[in-house]
Amino acid sequence: MNGVFFNWDDIEWTETDALSARKVVTLNNVMFVLFRLLKGADAPPHCHPHEQLSTMLSGRIIAHIGHEQLELGPMQGYRVPPNVPHKVTVLEDALILDAFSPIRQEFLT
Repeated sequence: MNGVFFNWDDIEWTETDALSARKVVTLNNVMFVLFRLLKGADAPPHCHPHEQLSTMLSGRIIAHIGHEQLELGPMQGYRVPPNVPHKVTVLEDALILDAFSPIRQEFLT
């Protein structure tokens, strides 16, 4: 992707499994990842050294961050500090916009 402007509609979905896909936009030290998660596409517990901010664009999930959890819908979000275990339970098909810093190199392949 070249230039300073982007349109999510112009970026192809990368299927991550049968129930989820992502689109990625990066700079040198920060990245956006737009996730499309279908009901049942629960992310397993995981942690990473990246800071993460997440915003629900549509659908409903339960976000499990450390020892806390909350059901979230559109225009709600959560913050994940580095190395904190987290996961999501997808209650309804969802679009989630995540920001990561630094960028997650494994999402670029």
